[in-house]
Amino acid sequence: MHMWKRPHACRWPLLPLALLAALARAQDSGAGIDLQFGNWLDPSGRVGWRGCDPDGTSWLTATPKRTPTGFLYGCNPQVPALKPAGDGGWQWSGDVALGYLHVSGDTANTNWRRFRNPDDGLLLQADFSLRRASDGRYADLRLSRLDRDNQYYRALFGQAGRYRVQAFMRSSPNVLSGNARSIWDGVGSNRLTLKPGLAAAGSSPAQVAAVSAAQPPITLAVVRDKQGVSINYLLNPRWTTYASLTHEQRKGARPFGGPFFFNYPFANNGGIYEIPRPIDDSTLNFSGGFRFVGNLWRSEFSYTGSLFRHAQRSFSYAVPFAVGSVAGANSPPLYQGSFAYEPDNDYHRLGASVSRRLPAWKGDFTLAASLSTMRQNDRLLPPMDCQGQFGQDLAPPFLANCADWNTTAALSRDRADMAINNQKLDARLVLQPLDGVTWRSTARYLREDYAGTYWSYNPLTDQWGYIAENGAQGSVVPGEMGLWDPGANRSVLTRIRNLPLDKETRELSTGLDWRPSPRNTLGATYTFTWIERAHREVATTRDNMLRLSWNNRAADWLTLRANYSWLDRGGSRYYYNPYEFTFSSSLPGFVEPTGGLPPHTVAALRKYDIASRTQHKLDLMATFILPRDMTVYVSARADRNHYDARIGRQKLDSYATSVQWEWQPDPDTTASAWYGHDRSELVFANVNEAVGSDPQLGGPTYPEANRWWMDDTQRNHYAGLNLSRRLGRASLDLAWNWTSSRGRTGYRMNSPGALTVPANAALASGSYPVMVYRVNSLTAGLSMPLGQRVRLRVFDTWERGNLSDWHYFGFEDTLVYDHRVYVDGGPSSYRVNLLGMMLEVAL
Repeated sequence: MHMWKRPHACRWPLLPLALLAALARAQDSGAGIDLQFGNWLDPSGRVGWRGCDPDGTSWLTATPKRTPTGFLYGCNPQVPALKPAGDGGWQWSGDVALGYLHVSGDTANTNWRRFRNPDDGLLLQADFSLRRASDGRYADLRLSRLDRDNQYYRALFGQAGRYRVQAFMRSSPNVLSGNARSIWDGVGSNRLTLKPGLAAAGSSPAQVAAVSAAQPPITLAVVRDKQGVSINYLLNPRWTTYASLTHEQRKGARPFGGPFFFNYPFANNGGIYEIPRPIDDSTLNFSGGFRFVGNLWRSEFSYTGSLFRHAQRSFSYAVPFAVGSVAGANSPPLYQGSFAYEPDNDYHRLGASVSRRLPAWKGDFTLAASLSTMRQNDRLLPPMDCQGQFGQDLAPPFLANCADWNTTAALSRDRADMAINNQKLDARLVLQPLDGVTWRSTARYLREDYAGTYWSYNPLTDQWGYIAENGAQGSVVPGEMGLWDPGANRSVLTRIRNLPLDKETRELSTGLDWRPSPRNTLGATYTFTWIERAHREVATTRDNMLRLSWNNRAADWLTLRANYSWLDRGGSRYYYNPYEFTFSSSLPGFVEPTGGLPPHTVAALRKYDIASRTQHKLDLMATFILPRDMTVYVSARADRNHYDARIGRQKLDSYATSVQWEWQPDPDTTASAWYGHDRSELVFANVNEAVGSDPQLGGPTYPEANRWWMDDTQRNHYAGLNLSRRLGRASLDLAWNWTSSRGRTGYRMNSPGALTVPANAALASGSYPVMVYRVNSLTAGLSMPLGQRVRLRVFDTWERGNLSDWHYFGFEDTLVYDHRVYVDGGPSSYRVNLLGMMLEVAL
């Protein structure tokens, strides 16, 4: 879903409450590294919470200033008066706020809690500053604590023009489910055991459904705790050094698909399990470097590193349902499923850049190079975690001994020993041959090399491949254990090695910016990108892109901007199956089965990331400067993508419009209103596979009668109002935000053969139910003085969400269907009210 964003002129203390969801997402450290300190109640990190400086942006005038494109600059935050601190020339200021939050309504709703997870309780915020004007030394401390999972502490000290040191701690939640019901004990640990009343591989769907329904709802969330320290130090007027170190830990649980083979075609067999996957990992990031700035030369030398580690190597979950052979044979029971975590990995990068001012044409030349490596060398786990035997007692031997698979002796090697090594070189030249003319040219080279080959081979059994679904697949369907050998399994098709995806990118770009008059600027840029890929459907892709731009200031009150880009992607011949070398069919001794091998996929499929396509993008923007410090901004955008594909993605088009009004007549008043609308359409084509070995569309394996098409449309509306007004020493904040999204998925087919179950064709209506996401939010806040140093701040946010997702229809009745178990009922509508009160004391 496209998120339409608007700029805002001034951050007031309660204004961010109107944008809780969007701003809270910006605080998720997964969106970036140390971009901002704050939480959902204090997104700005207490910057500007006192309002705007009544003196404006200049000591000369309080009149708001505008950007070159006509927007109002944000107001200068008001800073408190400094007080002397002893006889050393130090001055200080500080304030402390203590408050209470009360949440009522559907407080467990996942959409409401997602990145904030608020509860009733105390909150604490504080801000302390020290300054010494004589030598430019300073120190700042800011903190905000809502609860254990919503808090930040930031300390900053240094000397202006000399050094700067920062240290911080931060916690932020990500709620993935507010109404989970788990049939497992040990949620959050790496071993999930069944609740009392359930037996592993010995429970009925009715028993599992009863235990699931009896469980109290729990919250599944992942909390990020991050700490860090950084320093910038000016060695001399030309050289600067910097270094940083951060550590982040994620801990919690989230819904996760833990399959145990199909259940849909096999009633009372198999198992599909949604489990509360445990999360417990950490990342250590470190960087450092030197910068040089001279009259003609500029340079930088840097190092960046990252170490990712899991606290556990794997996790397991007991399964309540037994699996059985569809051939009527005896299958030893399988009691659990298991997953290995992502392997521990290391990343290292060395970079250097040099820039030189050129005497001719006011030129500037920059050359940058970097070497990086990403390595995985974790100890590998055994292919199975079982005792006794697995499979089914049929001939040829479809029964295997666990002892041959439950130790690392069943591996071709005991460590991953894999790496990706990159080399990158960039060059950029900028010249101004004439007044009003700028010529830009860039060249880029990037090589990505995959190092290491892992063979999925068991020397104990002389077999290739891997055990599918922890042995469940081969225990249900004879011959589908996922193993090849030159004997009885010589015709089994299975993956036997890793897939290296080496890539080499060459890119050239050149463009001109021309100012034919003081009020007009024209731009044109052409870019050619050549990418060679190993083991992909298209070995070489060639992108031709043209960008055109026009900026116009025809009147002092109007700024017009227009951007257009055209992209045409072509390349070498498309080959539908470049992966055969990774399968057992490439091994000596492989015997093609009677009737041939099933094709990897239909030959007419075109994968959208590398297949031929044409793109047109147009952006139109107008900024109107109105009397009384008002601004109106209007924009329209179109993005059309057409793909050369009979099977696969065929079209992706999106269109958007927006209008925004802002008013800032004085530092005491800020008002804004906006509305946005966007729509998108995705068209996709596919074909249902029949029996056979012919990969051609229209043949016996992929007949025309089995073709189907999907048309996904999305319609989104956004609107909002903001008003901030200072009333003497008091201040009032009001805000309203509205989001409305509707998604519809339609489909058509050539015949019932396009369906997995053709008998269901009579039930097909041509579209799925409409998906709805509609949220209304109202916020009001009042801050009033109780004395010279004490203020009372009261705020209230009411939010209503109307959510409907057809994927979860029926989950309000039960979370267990045959051998399919789910832990979460999906998105649901809600009404929530958050009331807060804070007592702020200036120290």
